Amino acid sequence: MNFREIFLAGERIGLLPGGAVFLPTTQTLVVADLHLGKGTSARSRGLLLPPGDTISTLKKVLRLVEACSPQVLVALGDSFHDCQAGERLLNEERELIEIITRKAGTLWITGNHDANPISGIGGEWREEYRSGNLILRHIPSVTIPSGKAELAGHLHPKIKIRVRKHTMSRACFMAGEERLILPALGSYTGGLDISDPAFSGLFPQGHAAYVWGTDQINRVA
Repeated sequence: MNFREIFLAGERIGLLPGGAVFLPTTQTLVVADLHLGKGTSARSRGLLLPPGDTISTLKKVLRLVEACSPQVLVALGDSFHDCQAGERLLNEERELIEIITRKAGTLWITGNHDANPISGIGGEWREEYRSGNLILRHIPSVTIPSGKAELAGHLHPKIKIRVRKHTMSRACFMAGEERLILPALGSYTGGLDISDPAFSGLFPQGHAAYVWGTDQINRVA
């Protein structure tokens, strides 16, 4: 699969159309904020969202795994919308998770929505993971150790772009000198505009946004 290459802390990082990251040196695929089970969570509270979000998200992940053939798949937290999401999974959804975890060694990073491991799900649960000079975690940290860089999720970055007099909001990567924040991959996930105060202080040296089209990723300064 084609990707847009950037470097953080001397490590090659491939930005993939769709919002995932591939680390070619360690053959690692990284996704963020799947929020599996968000639709069923909403329906349990009387909000009638259309079904199918979990299946749709899992199929996205499976396509990425099949395209990249990674040795390791890292999901950067909030993979499940709540700690009861596993109890609401349909058989087809469980089967897709099983297929994915058989194809790549899977690491589930705990997030604020899934702080406790989901039982009956293949793979290993961790608070963070290190790959070379990269620290992979859910919530961006205040400080990053010297010589290291961070890949995080949690904030679901989006950017407003204007095309032919029309303004639209698009999910994006946010990259600085020592940090990359991934967009949310989940089908029902919203997002924060990159001008939101939540991003303040995370990129003291400035940042760039990367937005993908059908088959390429464009940098927006």
